[in-house]
Amino acid sequence: DLESDEDYTEVMEETKEECGKFGKLRNIVIPRTGVGATKIFLEYETTEDAAKAIKALAGRTFDGRTIDAAYMDEVKYLNQDYSG
Repeated sequence: DLESDEDYTEVMEETKEECGKFGKLRNIVIPRTGVGATKIFLEYETTEDAAKAIKALAGRTFDGRTIDAAYMDEVKYLNQDYSG
């Protein structure tokens, strides 16, 4: 859980470092509360980079949780609808 600013910053930096290996990240969204609170949303410059990330991340574990990596509906993302 990301209640403290320190925890949030740490997860953001780790995510940027690890997920930046797959291509140029345009944006990272980590909702702290509400819908999507346990999810991390990555926006890459290209579809190809996003595909590399999905392939590499799907099924991995992080902090005891299995990663479910998938494309998100672009309209939902742009409207900040993180309901999945």
